[in-house]
Amino acid sequence: MPRDRRALVAVAAVVLIVLVVVIAGSGGQAATPPATAAASVVPSDALAYIHLSTDRSRPGVTSALAVAGRFPGYPRLRDELLARLGATQPGAALDYNSDIRPWIGKEAGVALLDTSPGAAASLIVVAVRNRPAAERYVAGLPSDGSASYQGTTITGHPHAGDTAFVGRYLLIGHSSGIRAALDVAAGRAPSLSDDPVYRRATASEPPGRAADAYLSRTGVIQLLASQRGLVGTIASLLYDPSVQGVAIAVTPASGGVELLVHSVRAAQPKHSSLASFTPSLPGSVPAGAALFLDAADLGTILTQVLPTIGIGARIPELLSRLGKALTAKKINVAQDIAPLFRREAAVVISTHGTTPVVTVIAHAPDPNQTREAFAQLETPLAELLAGAGTAAVQAPVFNQVTAGGVTAHQLVLAPGFQLDYAVFGSELVVSTSLEGIAAVAHHASSLAGEPAYQAALGNHPARVTSLLFLDLNQLLSLGEQTGRITGARFRALLPDLEQVRAIGLDSTSGEADSTAELFLRIP
Repeated sequence: MPRDRRALVAVAAVVLIVLVVVIAGSGGQAATPPATAAASVVPSDALAYIHLSTDRSRPGVTSALAVAGRFPGYPRLRDELLARLGATQPGAALDYNSDIRPWIGKEAGVALLDTSPGAAASLIVVAVRNRPAAERYVAGLPSDGSASYQGTTITGHPHAGDTAFVGRYLLIGHSSGIRAALDVAAGRAPSLSDDPVYRRATASEPPGRAADAYLSRTGVIQLLASQRGLVGTIASLLYDPSVQGVAIAVTPASGGVELLVHSVRAAQPKHSSLASFTPSLPGSVPAGAALFLDAADLGTILTQVLPTIGIGARIPELLSRLGKALTAKKINVAQDIAPLFRREAAVVISTHGTTPVVTVIAHAPDPNQTREAFAQLETPLAELLAGAGTAAVQAPVFNQVTAGGVTAHQLVLAPGFQLDYAVFGSELVVSTSLEGIAAVAHHASSLAGEPAYQAALGNHPARVTSLLFLDLNQLLSLGEQTGRITGARFRALLPDLEQVRAIGLDSTSGEADSTAELFLRIP
């Protein structure tokens, strides 16, 4: 992201977060929809638009503040952001009750506009309920001049960006973004609120939401699809090339926060980014898993999802080489091997002591056929992995061993580096440890029965395109132990991250849209 875009995004984030974190109040119990008219002055081609309800009478707002109050870093963030805004008036700290509360209305939003190649402008739109009071506030800010655009005055401020009033809204941001908004307000350009994709994406948002966001197709590609880590994992489950726009609604809920993600795409007959299935593997996963991902295509898990969370970056390359090796040995990959991986399959990350164990579980409706297929894989797979940079003293071979009372096949490549698999019942289990196979073969309780899993995913739809469960505390601990998560910044955020006990995501897909429900468990 270019430097000017980063700076503008930072300004937008600071102002908007302040608007939401300092609001206080109480209201009734009914789920009252938020005011949303601020989108009527946002250009239709905005890359992204974040909208917040600042209505002190809505339970969604007060509930969101109650959740925020559980995070130790919340007061510090609020005070730091207020201090930064206070810098707009040298020598005077910004006071919300006296400076902003007298004039702020029921909503505020930030848009990121692609105004020129390689750059973007941020636009902040704040509803104004008392314009004279708002004008007095803006007039009190240091100014470095003003200019007129189509009859509207745009005032420059050395620390707070430019400002302008249009109707019942205060616009803040780069002058190019403000001019674009003024064109929309005057009818010279189309608005986001009238954009068909935006209207489709946001039509089913829950009325009790406290905040929502929208990303256009270009915004999804530039801001979301290129990410790694958890964001990249979720994006890989939700994004496909036909996406036109994505809406995200944030709603406080009992025991946590719900995020509803609705993706709109071009209608394509029998289209589905991921196949739909009825989940049956959660009951096969031992209790205590740190991560559980269930999908109907093992190839997607291996080649797209695992690398985004830092596991198996070379998997796509190795699978390609394995396919070529199997073909050279006259093995019909399309007929004998590929069908095994097109059913429901899950990847599980657990721990054995301080060592992370990665286990893949897949259905094997015909166990004998699956055993025969994997027997064909053993020699080429051993040869391939032996040349993948391991420190094996001699050419590795699969050995037959017993794990958890079932017959397993173990390939030891180097001390602490092995690949094991077993076929039992109607399941195929592949793991980086015999303990992973033994846990699946014989466990007293399953992940599906755990309270955290039930809270996060207990009400998932009957048919889904994916399920994702994260025990965040375990993952954070595992990241520290393995050295993947280090540094002062992480340690400063750790007390806040520890408040989110678990994350659950389920996704469904139709011909022209897909929906994902994300739940953050915050007891």
